Amino acid sequence: MVEKKVEYKPLSVKTLLTLIKNTSELTVDLAYSAVLFNDAELREEVLELEEYVDYLIYLLFMTASFAVRDKEDAERMAGIMKLAMAANRISDAAGDIASTIVRGEGLKILAQAFSKTEERIMRVVINKNSLLCNKRIDSLRGQLGIDVIVIRRKGKLLVNPKERTKLVAGDIVIVRGTDKSLQEFKRIAEENV
Repeated sequence: MVEKKVEYKPLSVKTLLTLIKNTSELTVDLAYSAVLFNDAELREEVLELEEYVDYLIYLLFMTASFAVRDKEDAERMAGIMKLAMAANRISDAAGDIASTIVRGEGLKILAQAFSKTEERIMRVVINKNSLLCNKRIDSLRGQLGIDVIVIRRKGKLLVNPKERTKLVAGDIVIVRGTDKSLQEFKRIAEENV
């Protein structure tokens, strides 16, 4: 599970379950995109998200340990833990799917079939001099036609960030959009102004 020391963060069971569920779903989307488009950077993000789910599960175990006071509480928590472990198996499977890229097992025929799809996913790093610095992510949809689905900032993950969240230099963002809109976003993110 989690090998490094984890500092307890007081989050509710509901919040943790929601984060686990949403992150597990995201790992599946990114894993398939990584394989279909043979994208090693997306594969790395899947593996990072898989570790994040492990971390959240560990926090859930800690929170559950504090919350259990009697037999009824223990029975309720057992059901919650089963849900969390199912979501963990999903994120682990997504990691396995994404790892097919490393083993050279990318699904070429499937990738060709999906090469005509409108929507794609891309990993982009925001340059310190980019025009995107300090831009709210809700403005990007209208201006560039992309959705920001994950921001990695200083080692922390923001999954499904709020619309008012602003991009900052060094952010690693996972965005969804058309090939044309993604290429334009990447160009702006990486250019020096």
